[in-house]
Order: sequence, then structure tokens, then C-alpha cells
Amino acid sequence: MYKNINKNFLIVALIFVISIIVLNIYGCNKSDSKVVAEVENEKITQDELNKELNNRYGMEVLQDLITEKLILLEAKKKNINVSDQEINQELEKVALSMGGMDKLKEQLKNRGVSFDDYKQKLKMDLLLRKLIISELSEDEIKVFYENNKQGLPLVEVSFIMVPDKNLADSIVKSLKNGGDFTKLAETYSQDPISKDTKGYVGYLARYDISRNSPTFKTLEDAIFKNPQKGKIVGPIEVDYNKQKLYYIVKYHNVLSTYEEVKPKIQELLAQQKVQEYIQKLRKNANIKIHYGQEEKK
Repeated sequence: MYKNINKNFLIVALIFVISIIVLNIYGCNKSDSKVVAEVENEKITQDELNKELNNRYGMEVLQDLITEKLILLEAKKKNINVSDQEINQELEKVALSMGGMDKLKEQLKNRGVSFDDYKQKLKMDLLLRKLIISELSEDEIKVFYENNKQGLPLVEVSFIMVPDKNLADSIVKSLKNGGDFTKLAETYSQDPISKDTKGYVGYLARYDISRNSPTFKTLEDAIFKNPQKGKIVGPIEVDYNKQKLYYIVKYHNVLSTYEEVKPKIQELLAQQKVQEYIQKLRKNANIKIHYGQEEKK
């Protein structure tokens, strides 16, 4: 069924960390290598570090660079581009799924990835997605739609969950008086799915909740009863493990028709076809690898 496209941040960040190593491997080749550490007065130099990084990750990084080059060449051939606006929109999606731009930047900093480098990685991801989508047929998209339309509508939602009815009623009252949903979610929500994302859950299809957690069918039924963009519903009472939980739901978007759902289907199919597409690019390309040949000789 449908997945939240924005939840691949951890994979993206981990892959990109490897790419950053390239800068260390190939960017520091001075003969007067600086000292990067000392152990009992024994020095470890940048050259030694570079050599070890090269031995451990060199081929892996090289393969990533080859893939990136193939994507750029194919995009140029098909005249496919990614604008700064598109990159910023994708960045906002990722930030929303992480609980805000500050949290995203904190995650990147913890992984040693610069913000600009991460934006470049998003650009490559968008280019790859556009390339794959450009080859999807209308029939392929419609078949997927027909096979999955029982899960419609798709709803993009945020949650606030508290275990106290009076608090839930107070939050609803505050929202009716113009309260900020994200701030209230950040302050009060105890929902394990969205407590770290200021309430944001992402897109859900019908049965996504009950398939994974049958106990929460009451919540799912309420969410899909009459979804409307911008609407806030609740509190919705859920019996869980002999405890009552109260959910307040905000709808950011509701997608029902084929034309509305089509872009999300394209994104999902593109995600599924990433490895297949990259393998096809490699198969059809003239690739010569000289890395390691001198060492072998």
C-alpha cells in the first residue's frame, strides 16, 4: 500500500555520509600531511587516515560516484532538471517528517553532513525520481490505482494524543480559538508515532492503521468517516490496553480521485524501481574502472 515518502531520511543520510568520505580521500593529498591524532606521542597523519579510508571505502564510494554520474548524464540527455524551488519543497517535506528544520539540521550535524551537501543529495534523489517517472506508462499507473483504490482516500494528517479527556477537551477548545496545532502537539502529545514530529504523521491510506494495530480501528474509522482538508476532529476515544486514549486529528490534505492520487502513485512506483533503474543505466553504459589497477600490478 502507500508509504510515507518522507520517511527515508535515515537511509539518505547514511548513504550520504559515505559520499562525504570522498572529500577526505581525494581532497587531502599534500605531502606535508598534518597530524590528525596522537597516541602516547605516536602520530597519526592525514595521509595514513586517507589510505585507511581508501582501503575500506574506496570502491564503495567510487560506485556511488559512477551512479551519480550516470544519473546526471541521463538527465542531461532527457533534458530533465530540478529547480531550487523543487529542492526546497522536498527539504520542507523531510523537515516536516523530522519535526522541523532545526531538528533536521541537528540530525545532519550529528552525522557530519553539511546542509548544502544534503541539499545536493536531495537534488540527485529528485533527478532519479523524475527519470524513473518519465518512463512510467499511464497503464502501469492506472493498474496500480485500480489494485489499491480500496484504500482511498489518502489523507495527510497530524495527531495529538493525550490520555486525559479533560486535557483533550481543553486542547480542542484552544484549537477552536486559533491555537497552533504544532505547538500544542509538541507540548502535550504522547502519540508514539508523531510525538517527535510536532504531531505530523504523513499520508495514510484506509487500513494502514488497523492492519498494523487492530486495536486502533476506532481511530481509523473516525479518520476516514468524513475527511476534509483543513478540518480538525476529536477527541476520538480509543481503548488501548485497559486505558483510554484521546486523539485529535488535523487534515492537511485529502486525495480521492485518480488525478489527485496519481503523483503519489508515481512517487511510490519510482521508489520501488530505484535499484532496477540504476542497474539498467549501468548495463547500458560504457564504464571503465581503473581504481586499484596500479596496486594490483
